[in-house]
Amino acid sequence: MKFGVLVAAFSVAVAGSASASGEVRIEQASAGTPYDLVVHVANVPTYGYNPEVSDDRKRMALRVIRPQCPAARVIGQNTINTEIYGITSSKPDYVVLVSCNLQPTRIQR
Repeated sequence: MKFGVLVAAFSVAVAGSASASGEVRIEQASAGTPYDLVVHVANVPTYGYNPEVSDDRKRMALRVIRPQCPAARVIGQNTINTEIYGITSSKPDYVVLVSCNLQPTRIQR
């Protein structure tokens, strides 16, 4: 029983540290939205990149997307606060919404 609790606590700690590592993820957007992709950009500053600067987040998202989508354009941005007040102090997740013009073209008759 104690071993199971220990494993669960370790899993939560590892999952929390993975999101704070500054990794970039790309997800497909829900149907019916004006954007095609959701890019979770790094929330850890590096040389030449500050996640608190909107233009830096846009630049990073487009740099990641361009090989798959040369015509990508930024539609919007969101900041997701992941902090649990009084329990944890963590950096927010930054999300850039990107349109790739993947919408099916209409057939004219």
